[in-house]
Amino acid sequence: MRPERTALVADEVEWTFHELDRWSNRLGHALRDYGAGPGTLVECAMTRSVLAVVAQLAIGKTGATYLPIDPALPAARVAMIRADARPGLSVTDVPALAGVDRHVALDAANWQRDLAGYDERPLGQTAAGPAYVIYTSGSTGRPNGVVVGNRSLVNLYRELATWFPRRPCRVAHSLPWGFDASWNPLLWMVGGHELHLVPDDVRADPERYVGFARRHRLSVVEAVPAQVVSLADAGLLAADARPELLLVGGEAVSQALWTQLRDTPGLTTINLYGPTECTVVTTACRLAGRETPAIGRPIGNVRVCVVDTALRPATAGDPGELLVGGAGVAIGYLDRPELTEQRFVGRSRRWYRTGDRCRQLSDGTLEWLGRLDQQVKIRGNRVEPGEAEHALLAVPGVRQAMVRAEGESASSRLVAYVVLDDAGRGTDLRQRLGTMLPDYLVPAEIVPVDALPLSAHGKIDRAVSPRRAEESLTPAQKLVAAAFRDVLEAATVDAESDFFDLGGHSLTAAALAARLRASGVPCSLRDVLTRRTVRLLSELVPHRRETS
Repeated sequence: MRPERTALVADEVEWTFHELDRWSNRLGHALRDYGAGPGTLVECAMTRSVLAVVAQLAIGKTGATYLPIDPALPAARVAMIRADARPGLSVTDVPALAGVDRHVALDAANWQRDLAGYDERPLGQTAAGPAYVIYTSGSTGRPNGVVVGNRSLVNLYRELATWFPRRPCRVAHSLPWGFDASWNPLLWMVGGHELHLVPDDVRADPERYVGFARRHRLSVVEAVPAQVVSLADAGLLAADARPELLLVGGEAVSQALWTQLRDTPGLTTINLYGPTECTVVTTACRLAGRETPAIGRPIGNVRVCVVDTALRPATAGDPGELLVGGAGVAIGYLDRPELTEQRFVGRSRRWYRTGDRCRQLSDGTLEWLGRLDQQVKIRGNRVEPGEAEHALLAVPGVRQAMVRAEGESASSRLVAYVVLDDAGRGTDLRQRLGTMLPDYLVPAEIVPVDALPLSAHGKIDRAVSPRRAEESLTPAQKLVAAAFRDVLEAATVDAESDFFDLGGHSLTAAALAARLRASGVPCSLRDVLTRRTVRLLSELVPHRRETS
């Protein structure tokens, strides 16, 4: 790569490879003066700016281990991670997060002044040990830190490099720092491509994101399927905004979305699969090569095996648990030897038990069938809700689906929530499922909804049930209430529900405004800030929508 070429565009400011190298060296020397080096866990709590990228590079240059902390996390969650990880050093541009004893606090507006006196020469440090720690949810409510090695990260880079075009690409970075997939776009930049950091308020608003993609002429975009659906509805696949390469991962892709992306001219789409414990990407599948959704084949230096309950290889075509081995497997869980022994098996614990139910076809292609650890009993039968969900996603017209067990354990039943397009409306989904599944696997109720609840990472939040609009609301209020439930984790919404009292903030307010505009309501961010309740926002609904 040429040092004078643009490496990063953040807040509309261009940074060359030479500039990023110099400033990350300076910060690296500052961190080293505070004790950063091999064996040190460095917490990085940065707002979404060029400094976040500089800090990530600097930590790697010292040989220390990178621990991202999203400033948007609740304080209790940050405290829980800190108590578990016990980082030796923290670097942040958020004063309220400078809670670690040894910390480097940088002024977000004047960080270059803060670092001006430090050496900008290379640090000359390499490390074969841990590269980063990413925290995932734990079944006990206590988060688990996944420790990933530098060698695994290098293997991921080598795989991504096989996808790099010869000419420079403009790559979007819209993933949260605490999401392991946030490494993907950064590694594109390391490979010589131009990284465009999507601001928080833009990535939360599909219409603004598409405008950003159009203005910056983005070549590569990565997003989870739920976000891709919203971006596609906002125009991302139109000729003037469409990227050349779309990377999709994090959850299952529905048949409807698969077909839409595969049939979009001028677009190459790759479906990515990979647990956090296997360094972001384990398998990849180009949509152009298949009619139906699949997670594809393992990337370079990664092995996979579908096994039965005794961990014996399953017959081709039979479902079983997916095990992953090879270069991508993580070192283990931070200070969790018992959990590491349970999930990492075989000689030297080099196979990871994913807990994912898959089957491998005769050509080596893997299909994802759901999770093994969500099984429930329905009328005496042990049921995996993911199997019903998988069947729903295969029905034409079903864009998204979430199936969950609801009710007391003795009277538990399956309930499905679905987002439909025009082809799916009017379809008798229970009848269709009756031809595909045994009776006990057909959901007792299928509820059409406008959207499914999303987590902070943009994935479907399975802990939150979408709610029907209250019968007492007017049609206009029902429309607004549905939008509230789309962006907030609120159990009930009525006419006087206040968006901010329900947990809304500036980013979710932008998402609410975008959601309402997509429904034909002329709503701005300012409207959400000044008309905080369902009743007041419903006054913006055009009369034709209210009476329809």
